[in-house]
Amino acid sequence: MRDGALTLTQYGLNLWPGPFAACLIGYTVSAAVILAFSPRASRRSDRRDLRRALPWFATVGLLNGAAMLTMYRALRWGSIGIVSPIVATAPLFTLVLSGVLLKRERVDALAVGGVLAVLAGVVVLLG
Repeated sequence: MRDGALTLTQYGLNLWPGPFAACLIGYTVSAAVILAFSPRASRRSDRRDLRRALPWFATVGLLNGAAMLTMYRALRWGSIGIVSPIVATAPLFTLVLSGVLLKRERVDALAVGGVLAVLAGVVVLLG
């Protein structure tokens, strides 16, 4: 599914070569879907949790925005055959950072094996 989205994104970038526009369109559609399908927080404890979580969501949003902009720029200037496998290395960073930053996250042999399989596929595609 992700590679299909990358292919369509590169097609869109060929029609309108603006990585910033691609980010704006992607985030606008995502926000519309979230707002349309998510339940509203109504309890007082939900609001308190939201205030505590908001700085984390904002940080993640900024980092994800930078990653998306970088990926769209790479798609604009490079081949999807190179960009897509590099994007596929994201599970490695997710595994490492979740093991370091999240106390409740358990990194087990199955997760490590899955990430290694993905990375082996990237090596085969780029090799």
